[in-house]
Amino acid sequence: MLAIGDHGLLADGLTAALVGRDGSVAWLCVPRFDASSVFATLLDPHAGACRFAPPGGGLGTQRYVERTNVLVTEFPHARITDWMPARFDGAIAAGYGDGALCRWAEAAGAGGGAELDLVCAPRLDYGRLAVRWQPGANGIWHADGPTPLWAAASFPLAAADGELRGRGRPAADAPAWFVFGWGAAPAALEGGRLRHSLAYTSARWSDWAAKATYHGPYRAAVERSALVLKALVYAPTGAIVAAPTTSLPEAIGGPRNWDYRYCWPRDATFALYGLSLLGYHDEAGRFLEFLAQIADAHPPPLQVCYRVDGATDLKERELPHLAGYRNSRPVRIGNGAARQRQLDAYGEVLDAAYTYAQWRNGLDAGVWKALARLVEYAAAHWREPDESIWEVRGGPQQFVYSKVLCWVALDRGIKLAQRHRLPAPVAAWEACRAQIHHEVMRRGYHPEVHAFTQSFDNPSLDSSLLLLPLLRFCSPHDPRMAATIRRIQHTLGADSLLARYQNTGDDGVGGPEGAFAICTFWLVDCLTLLGCADEARARFEHMLGYASPLGLFSEEIDPRTGQLLGNFPQAFTHMALLNSAHNLELYPAGVP
Repeated sequence: MLAIGDHGLLADGLTAALVGRDGSVAWLCVPRFDASSVFATLLDPHAGACRFAPPGGGLGTQRYVERTNVLVTEFPHARITDWMPARFDGAIAAGYGDGALCRWAEAAGAGGGAELDLVCAPRLDYGRLAVRWQPGANGIWHADGPTPLWAAASFPLAAADGELRGRGRPAADAPAWFVFGWGAAPAALEGGRLRHSLAYTSARWSDWAAKATYHGPYRAAVERSALVLKALVYAPTGAIVAAPTTSLPEAIGGPRNWDYRYCWPRDATFALYGLSLLGYHDEAGRFLEFLAQIADAHPPPLQVCYRVDGATDLKERELPHLAGYRNSRPVRIGNGAARQRQLDAYGEVLDAAYTYAQWRNGLDAGVWKALARLVEYAAAHWREPDESIWEVRGGPQQFVYSKVLCWVALDRGIKLAQRHRLPAPVAAWEACRAQIHHEVMRRGYHPEVHAFTQSFDNPSLDSSLLLLPLLRFCSPHDPRMAATIRRIQHTLGADSLLARYQNTGDDGVGGPEGAFAICTFWLVDCLTLLGCADEARARFEHMLGYASPLGLFSEEIDPRTGQLLGNFPQAFTHMALLNSAHNLELYPAGVP
């Protein structure tokens, strides 16, 4: 089984696919991110396959067409270009049903094109159901199901036992192609239409990427991260999924396997803040509208995560019929964290709204009404325990990070009301903000540890506390904060990587996990603010070396091997990369 990092991401604005270096579509859910899979060899070799590659199982090298999410896999005598016809930002994909994955093979190298074998064997309902292919007019094949499937190719196809098989040989003047689609099938499909789709989709991605305002030394990494985040936006609502996959393990063979194909207000808020830094304000605005609609339909408290259409049903289930990535069980769909209490989310949403309002010079009245409700909820409940940012399952605690983020909710709510003349009980909010700050400074800093710690009166360190100066709760130069940064760096660090927190075995889940990529980027930000520019830049560049060959990051990294772990690619991690690159340019000498 390929390494997690040996896959490239495709997306169309509704769903996403992972394509491996072996020419296989290892993961695809249709018709949207949080639907059931049709190809899932990433989790089980019998859960649906689509391979278009030379016979023999060799590996190619992958690259993206510049400034796009169009993927090219190079084999010795053939070059395969994969894309999904664009459906974001008003893009039109007429003739491709509700969505499609297009595979275009050209001859490469000396001696002409190699033969390419195609095996297309979708399995519905996470690998439980095979399909029955039927031939139709003009070479279009059809398969019935909850979402109708169809396929077409430039070479003959034959069906047996739920599989479509064929063999194509690209020539210098005649590419070989295959299209797998869902929804209403076209009447016919030919190479000219595919050429147009490829050109149109490439142009849509490239035009979007060119709008980025970052022009620093890490342009390539920043641009790729922005394209990943855009690929994870569900265009109809503006929701952004944490990752397009489920159950990729946080440690090989371990039980920390979660479904991330949903929208976490916290994660999406961080991600859209990163996009806003690059000038992509429309994505931030649409996401705030998405949250406002949720708040209108479901008053606070916020649910931890939602489906991409705002639905709240995320019941967690295990799929014992799937072996899991490299036998990492269980495979889960749904996410039980949706029902947790996480008080930090209110501050993250208000912080993003505050930044967005600065760029847009205000907020829509309906959005402000919803946001003010979130501020009121944080003010009323900040003293209560919760599960906080890491979604522990060992029971609620008085997490310091959650207290700080309730302070952020009040602080940004106050500033929004004052600067944009919005109605709010500012005096009451100011009093509550002061109470939270006092309590965190009194109980959140552990004098024996010489650091802010995970929860009140608890000596355990937690990398989330690196965000305190980034959220302007305190100065990075405050002796307590400066000591916290160094304590976390030395206690939780390994090969420039950081763990999330101490005592990971006591969080109600069990089993090991890798280092959390986002935590290292937070450390880079803290070092930048402290004025340790050389150290920050060196750590940032070292971190870039852990990216996949295509520049993609998952949630975690194995500090022993450097292998990517967890769901892939991860919005949270790419957001942090954007922020760190921005901060390195914005604060070359730190902050006073």
